[in-house]
Amino acid sequence: MKKIFSATVALAVMAIFISSAQAISISSASVQSGVAVVQGRAASNANISWEGGNVATANNRGRFSFSGSVPADCVGTLSDGVDTIDVALANCTPTPEPTGGVFKTGQTTSFAAGDDGDLEKGVASPNPRFTVNVNAAADDGAGGGIGGNGICDGTEICNGTVTDNLTGLTWPRALDCVGGNTTQIWANALAAANALADGSTEGCGLSDGSVAGDWRLPNRNELTSLLDSGTSGPALPAGHPFVNFSVSYYWSSTTSAGNAGNAWVVSFNDGSVNSVLKSLVFNFVTAVRGGS
Repeated sequence: MKKIFSATVALAVMAIFISSAQAISISSASVQSGVAVVQGRAASNANISWEGGNVATANNRGRFSFSGSVPADCVGTLSDGVDTIDVALANCTPTPEPTGGVFKTGQTTSFAAGDDGDLEKGVASPNPRFTVNVNAAADDGAGGGIGGNGICDGTEICNGTVTDNLTGLTWPRALDCVGGNTTQIWANALAAANALADGSTEGCGLSDGSVAGDWRLPNRNELTSLLDSGTSGPALPAGHPFVNFSVSYYWSSTTSAGNAGNAWVVSFNDGSVNSVLKSLVFNFVTAVRGGS
């Protein structure tokens, strides 16, 4: 009798082990209404992550489903904390990466045959150009947003950052909050950008998990990548999500090759770029993350 009981318990334990070891698998994965919709199975109660962010928890039978962001190449990384697999999305068109050249300036009005507005040469901007970011825990679909899509929509709580889908760079949504919304000399601008972090008291509203040293003062090319030469006051793309910025000059981290006492500044008013004295001129400050 004891042997039968022991065998029964052993079989039950083995059954539980086999069930909990369910390898992650996919039953459907496609793009619907601009988001990735994925269904599958994994170990019971496993935490499911998509592209590095938690999106769902498998139920007691191991089933899960979620809506998430669409990767540019239409292949997403799915994990249950044990196994990680690549998932190809149906009904998805990959966004091609630039293979050379430079970006379009944004100017569409022509003033003479063969000018920029006439030819509009360059790599086109993606649509949408910018993504307002949200932490996975707050990506809950509040106020009509889409839960788990990696975008701060509806009334979800944003994390204070914006990603430019053209360059891959991430910016504070409140562009000139760095340094406390005040103008700085160049050396102080460098220090303020480098010190920016999650929870900083400068008015940036960051809750992105960043620490001091993650952010930096953008170089001249990074700053000018935000400009749209088809508009002014501000010279930023239509529909941009930035707030609390000044239509004025911003410091870059780039020193003038002709005069080491000068650094380059970029105007968000008319897009002009100038070299000014590092130690005497005060300009606004922003910061950037990412880039290769």
